[in-house]
Amino acid sequence: MNAFKSCLIVAVSAFTITSASAQVSNAQVHHGSTQSTGTILKGSTGLRWTSKIPLNKTYGQLSAGQKAELHKMYESLAPGDEPPFPEEGIKPIFTAIKDAQSRLQARGVLNMAVTVGPDGRAIKVENFGDVENAEMTEVTQKALLRTKYKPAMCSGSPCTMQFRFTQKLRGG
Repeated sequence: MNAFKSCLIVAVSAFTITSASAQVSNAQVHHGSTQSTGTILKGSTGLRWTSKIPLNKTYGQLSAGQKAELHKMYESLAPGDEPPFPEEGIKPIFTAIKDAQSRLQARGVLNMAVTVGPDGRAIKVENFGDVENAEMTEVTQKALLRTKYKPAMCSGSPCTMQFRFTQKLRGG
């Protein structure tokens, strides 16, 4: 009888170890398949930043080349003048749009002009884009209006000028 109990204990122990190993193996396989699924979903918003102006830099952090690229967007910017620019960089605006895009899957081009006052506050946003999703347009306008800007500089003084924002959307 003692031999039977000993065999039974060994058998139960072996089964428990085998089950635990199988659970760990399954967890690793499952984890691997989750990563594969994640890569399929990654970037599903169809939203990519393609500008030469980096998302995560303030105007003061832009290189001379990046500032020149930004200045090209303005037809009549005199030498020494500066356009308005989001104080925290473009990333907070882009993030708000990206979050909305993951829900809305809008298509078209967001093309907006924010009139920024000499105090760096947005006065109004004009929509020149072709996005037919009113909610996406509204989300973008609100994000642009909430943003605090480095004011434009005209002849060494803060002035009113527009900040242009364009983003292509490719919804699902």
